[in-house]
Amino acid sequence: MSEIIFDSNTTKKTLQDNSKTDGFLESKGISVNKPTAGVYVRCKPGSKLDDFVIVEIARIVDPANNKETLYILYGKDDLTHKKLLHTFRSVRTPAQLIHFQDSGGNEQIWCLKLPGKGKSAMVTHTTSLTCVKAMCEGWRMVYFENLSTGYVCEKPESQDAFEDHKFSDFTQSQLINMAFGENIVRDLDHDIVKQFKGQKLNA
Repeated sequence: MSEIIFDSNTTKKTLQDNSKTDGFLESKGISVNKPTAGVYVRCKPGSKLDDFVIVEIARIVDPANNKETLYILYGKDDLTHKKLLHTFRSVRTPAQLIHFQDSGGNEQIWCLKLPGKGKSAMVTHTTSLTCVKAMCEGWRMVYFENLSTGYVCEKPESQDAFEDHKFSDFTQSQLINMAFGENIVRDLDHDIVKQFKGQKLNA
């Protein structure tokens, strides 16, 4: 499978969809996680909020174990993309993919949920964006407190308290491809599309 390119055009397309009224890689791996209490995190020095792409995410819960899996909806062409958005309309949301590093040097992607089409921003949306802006300025402890407070961001007493781990040289597209892999839905033949429609999968 060839690498899928995620860039500012992806963000533009996702925002447009939500504003309408109707290679070989060597890496220790990258996971999709939210920042958690007790761990300091940062974005790559010099990065800005607008640098991170916005995509459509489908949140699929397996009823057998109640585990949620995230899928990027990124149709191979405009028609396929529209069909994917329609199919997953009940479980999809735009999300900004925030590439960050924890104090142990592990790189991760925070799938930061944004308000969908016709929906108002909630406290969790606004506070998470504020936290990302702070993470772009240096180390911060970021965690979800509660629904009324949202995400909390705490600044350490000293930025020098943490080892200056080098960020990988992978592009944003490469990191997203590594993190999501087969969970990037490009066409209607993807197994998750068939499962979501209640179709029987081929044995």
